[in-house]
Amino acid sequence: MKKSKNIVFVILLIIMVFLVTLLNNKKTNLIKNEDEKIFNVAIIFNETGLGDKSFNDLCYEGMLESQEKLGIEFDYTYVKNKNEYEDTYLNYAKDREYDLIIGLGEEQEETIKQISQKYPNQKFTIIDSKLSLPNVSAIYTKWNEQTFLNGVLAGLCISHTNTKDNSVGIILGKNLSYLEEGAIGFEAGVKYINPNINVIKATVGDFSNPTKAKEMGILMYKKGVNYIQQLAGQSGFGVFAAAKEMNKYVFGVDANQNMYEPDYIVSTATRYANKIIFNEIESLVKGNWTSGIKELGIKDDVIGYEREGSNVEVSSNIIKKVEEIKKLMIEEEIIIPSTQNELDKFSNN
Repeated sequence: MKKSKNIVFVILLIIMVFLVTLLNNKKTNLIKNEDEKIFNVAIIFNETGLGDKSFNDLCYEGMLESQEKLGIEFDYTYVKNKNEYEDTYLNYAKDREYDLIIGLGEEQEETIKQISQKYPNQKFTIIDSKLSLPNVSAIYTKWNEQTFLNGVLAGLCISHTNTKDNSVGIILGKNLSYLEEGAIGFEAGVKYINPNINVIKATVGDFSNPTKAKEMGILMYKKGVNYIQQLAGQSGFGVFAAAKEMNKYVFGVDANQNMYEPDYIVSTATRYANKIIFNEIESLVKGNWTSGIKELGIKDDVIGYEREGSNVEVSSNIIKKVEEIKKLMIEEEIIIPSTQNELDKFSNN
């Protein structure tokens, strides 16, 4: 009987020790959670704002993923006029409560340059810029590589089609350097396949005017263009509408846009801006964030082309050829031009 009591006592003692240890661990974890830093991030979208089904929306997805997986808090805004950028950045910077302020687009470059010098301890990130400052991380994706494969695809489709029309078009939202580079990349892709294909370019002058973009698209198609690469933000949806009305073809950009007009959009020159945003914030949270210019290309797996969601028939031989060329790009066997002079030399080789 005494032996049984001793066994019961030992068991109870073990249970008590276990419960005390559990409570102490729980208390320690609570202290750790209380001490854990919550990072605050602000993001300023470009003038198109959310709902563009492209760049801004992708960046917002990156913020939401960062909130879910990294536990950050974030604030966001967009301006309706470029003259409002300075006040917007100033309001975020002077509060000194944001660990990182993110800007989108070359249009915000000058403002970040000014504000970052006023607040040298504030961290900034800007996408589509090569701004070199000690507290700025400038991420520049290679737009020439992003659009090149769409150009290759357009060139191959024209070459495999019995058509007298031998032209392609490019419609930009604004005359910005990165979009110009994208236009050069698309033209280079076309002329890599057939240097005799004619290329027509036009600029809407606005990222939020699909009506004007549609008119420009229709005019291009009437001039004999069969394929248009749009680089026009929300205005690009006007080009999609033009392709449908004229029964011609078009290419999307940034987020996969193939599903918006699947019978007319051949593919999208993708750029996974959500991944770029998440990686930048993750580096901040892990203490690895650095300033400087960071160029990302096709071998970094953040840009490429996407056919998923498109109903436009493209032969397997064409897709196979595009994939072979993509591999050559990754291996740097093909160097894509990014300036007009480089394009001229590239086309003449």
